[in-house]
Amino acid sequence: MILFAYSRKVFSGRKIAQLNEESIPMKWLTRDEYVCYRSINAFRVHPETSILIQKAFIYFTFLLSDHDLIKDDALYIDGTKIEADANRYSFVWRKAVERYEAKLDENIQIMYDE
Repeated sequence: MILFAYSRKVFSGRKIAQLNEESIPMKWLTRDEYVCYRSINAFRVHPETSILIQKAFIYFTFLLSDHDLIKDDALYIDGTKIEADANRYSFVWRKAVERYEAKLDENIQIMYDE
C-alpha cells in the first residue's frame, strides 16, 4: 500500500488513506479494507519497518542482478541535493560515483550476509 502510494507521489499518511478510499487499484491492494492514517504512520515509524525495507531492497537488488535485469555498474546510492540555482557544485560527478562504488558494493555484501 505504501509503495503504491509512493509511486503515485503521495507521501502523507492522510493522503494515503484518502487514496485508499478513492483509487480502485489501491482498493484492490488493500482488499477494500479501511486503513486509518494513524496505522499507516505508526507502521512507517516503527523500528522494525526500517530493517524490513533495507532487507527487501537488498534481496530485490540481488534478484534483479541475478536475472541480468540491471547491471552492477548501474547501482549506486545517489545523495544528490540540487539547489534551485543549480551550478557545477550541485551535481554528482562521475569520479565521486566511481570512488564510492567499491565501498557501496562492500556495504551491500555486508548487509546481505547479515
